[in-house]
Amino acid sequence: MKPRPAARPLPQSQLTAALSNRSVQDGAFAASIVACRLPANLGMPGALGCLLLTGLYVLVRRGQARDALARGWSQLAYPAFALLSVAWTIYPAVTLRAAVQMILTAFAGLVLSQAARPRAVLTGLFVAYATYTLASLLADNVHPDGHSGALALYGMGGEAKNFFADTAGTAFLLAVATMAMGLERRAILAALSSAGVAVACAIATVRAHSAGAVAALGLAGGLLVALLVLRHRSPTLKLVAVLAVLGLLVLGAVSFQTLLTSIQELSGKDAGLTGRGYLWYRADFIIAERPWLGTGYFGFWTPGNPDAIGFWRHFNVRQEATGYSFHNSYIQTLVETGWIGLSIMVACWIGGTLALMRRFVLTPSLATCFWLSYLALQFSKSPVEPIRPAGLIAPTIMLFAALGFGCFPVARRIRSPVSGRGVPEPRFVLPVDGQQGYAFALPEHHR
Repeated sequence: MKPRPAARPLPQSQLTAALSNRSVQDGAFAASIVACRLPANLGMPGALGCLLLTGLYVLVRRGQARDALARGWSQLAYPAFALLSVAWTIYPAVTLRAAVQMILTAFAGLVLSQAARPRAVLTGLFVAYATYTLASLLADNVHPDGHSGALALYGMGGEAKNFFADTAGTAFLLAVATMAMGLERRAILAALSSAGVAVACAIATVRAHSAGAVAALGLAGGLLVALLVLRHRSPTLKLVAVLAVLGLLVLGAVSFQTLLTSIQELSGKDAGLTGRGYLWYRADFIIAERPWLGTGYFGFWTPGNPDAIGFWRHFNVRQEATGYSFHNSYIQTLVETGWIGLSIMVACWIGGTLALMRRFVLTPSLATCFWLSYLALQFSKSPVEPIRPAGLIAPTIMLFAALGFGCFPVARRIRSPVSGRGVPEPRFVLPVDGQQGYAFALPEHHR
């Protein structure tokens, strides 16, 4: 009696195959997590959706979440210090809630940074940021700038022009990175589409009427193009480029005010940085009262603080506007967590940036190029905008994804058993969902 033939497995539908694809999952989670926090009018439902999606992603990628903690734990130093500030803050309940939210947001970024397919994450982020930026550009939600009276483009969800300018600038960088992916695959139509999106995002950034955002985008965009051109070059040449970039960053930090002044003149903005000068002047006295530990994380801009109320009345802002800031990352951090908190935050930023630069020298990773340019976008605005970590906002997710990606392992070469021709065959040790194993190097389009 002949044995019965084995039953053929039922063919998977294209949808089922796509949903079970790890790259599709990573991209979908990245897009949905960030999309929940882009429109301001989503409010509490958006925040809840972001937390639930992050929790689901951690549940699906438990090994990846463990890797994020094991490799990127040092980036949680400032969030931990913010939580510790509950011990001396003026408003413990406010600080506790804000610090816990910031820790969860930072962890979401770190988990995304350790995805096995970094380009899938970038693609998902591109879809989220580009879709929202283009929709806001078409909605044409313009309002008079509070000081100059010029019409500024706001986000479709109602977020202020500076926040939307950051969104549009990030979308521009993602579009350029996506265009580079398309050119690499020789997908000309996809590359041209991404180029068109990049142009639209640049227009949206300019129309948001944020001088700092335009200056920062010029610096970050130029850096991204340079990194993409150099990424396949020799490590020695890339090391020289990194040293040159460090020099340019120092030069940019020194000359950023001159560049900003030129852009202000072109855009018609006032020389007083739209009231920032008065904020910074008054902040000196506030910092002097608690120089080392500050008022506690998120412990200043609260409706019960008389100093905050004085600022709101001076600028004719509603008292309940707790999202107000000193429009300077370092002054804001000094006020809230003092010199100790500022030192911890800056040390984390420097460590993450140096780790990314190391990855750029050692690998041709396109994702590394993007994350370095994203940090350039954020850090170049830090003297005029509050870039420091906050809870349940998209820029904080992106910031920790960038800093955490520096900890993503660089595959190290070992020698495999001798091949059939007696020639040693190079292989790599690659991390797969938290476990080390022998495998061939990932193809370039996965890096």
